[in-house]
Amino acid sequence: MDRSTVRTTVTEVTAEVLGVDPDILHTTPTLTALPTFNSFRIVEVVERIEERLDVEVDPVELTPDNLTRMDTLTALFERAALGSGTPA
Repeated sequence: MDRSTVRTTVTEVTAEVLGVDPDILHTTPTLTALPTFNSFRIVEVVERIEERLDVEVDPVELTPDNLTRMDTLTALFERAALGSGTPA
């Protein structure tokens, strides 16, 4: 799996769950600014991405900082999928 696949998957799933155009995700400062964002939906986003990429994110990394912006959400899954996670 490569970085491009991870980025595309994160964008597609997030847009699908939040019901927004994928282009909006990269122009919105935070996902919390979207009217369709809530804690239940972000859980669904994470679960669907994990399933689609066949990875599991370390629960310690499921923080508001990592889950509320596209760049940090994408980086979270890049670490999980590409094995470049931070040391424990």
